[in-house]
Amino acid sequence: MRIPEPFFPLLNRVMRILLNSPLHGLMSGSVMVVYYTGRKTGKRRWTPVRYVREDGIVVCLTARETGWWPNFLGSCEVELQLAGRRVAARASAYPDDTERKTSVLRLVLQQFPGDAPYHGIVAKRGEEVSAADFEQAVARDVVVSFELRKSARSATGRSGQ
Repeated sequence: MRIPEPFFPLLNRVMRILLNSPLHGLMSGSVMVVYYTGRKTGKRRWTPVRYVREDGIVVCLTARETGWWPNFLGSCEVELQLAGRRVAARASAYPDDTERKTSVLRLVLQQFPGDAPYHGIVAKRGEEVSAADFEQAVARDVVVSFELRKSARSATGRSGQ
């Protein structure tokens, strides 16, 4: 079941507080907070996101209509609250890399099948996602990749992951 949009501002604040607390372990294995500077406003911003690890890189998917990912076109430096630690990373957005979006969406749905509605996919339990629904989700989504800095990799205790 998808959480209604009006609840997201409150939920985002709760997630940020939780992920920055000693109780982060409840969610930090799959949700992180991205801290960045807005490219137009220059203001410090943040957003919690579901993440997965793919080939040693931390990645997430977001819908094109969200406003935060364009800050990472051409890449930029960010901080992540990841697995209970604040780490430096280089973020890059890939709105048109269909192959990468397909790979990441498959991984996300494999690890978090309940996230399907957030990607516009509606399938009954036990049914396969239709090819058309999957293709629409790939077209709608954007991959954001976070390359952890060397010091950040050792700080998380997960070098190379």
